[in-house]
Amino acid sequence: MHELPARRAESAGRDDDPTRAEIMEAMLAASGELGYREVAVRQVLERYGGHRVQFWQHFASKEECFAIAYATWVDRLTTELVTAALAAGDWRRGMRAALIALFEFADERPEVARALLIEADVAGGGALAKREETIERLGEALDSAREQAEPEERPPPLTGVFVAGGIAAYLGERLAAGSPADLWSGLPELMRFVTEPYFGEAAAREELEAARAFLADRRGEGAAR
Repeated sequence: MHELPARRAESAGRDDDPTRAEIMEAMLAASGELGYREVAVRQVLERYGGHRVQFWQHFASKEECFAIAYATWVDRLTTELVTAALAAGDWRRGMRAALIALFEFADERPEVARALLIEADVAGGGALAKREETIERLGEALDSAREQAEPEERPPPLTGVFVAGGIAAYLGERLAAGSPADLWSGLPELMRFVTEPYFGEAAAREELEAARAFLADRRGEGAAR
């Protein structure tokens, strides 16, 4: 059914194909808006304005399309976050930069963000496995801070996985509530939540205040426009 094996084999893994990329983005956006269970290929076609045959040339099923789209976008987002963190120079600055980049993505692309943060649990399969893999990858990056503490003061292993999962849960809850504009109000407490296990209460308080200052500047820039 819907098999076009030669054509799909040619396009497999070719995420630089513009039609394939449009279909994947449309799948995530539709899933974020309607919920994965409610999405049919028809809604995906309506979003990117293409033809049914194009979908089946690239994907064998809705499930395959979502799983590949999820992996592609979550890898892209993870790379952006890690790049922002590394460019900042040290762990705390990097954590700030990465969290701000993540909030900006969720604010600007709420439907796609909902698909990445919420609908993978519904879709299951490859998307859910990729979500768990990504949380572990980000958790390992966060846990690099353990090496900066004295052995007796280090948080337990896998603290980073717990923290990364907490960040994802917070954003998912806010996006599920349908108020992406309210995401930013939680940034200070989230920065404090991320910092405290590694650097203690005083450092966590500094990050909270730095986040409040960032949000005040952000609001001021928005008002100036």
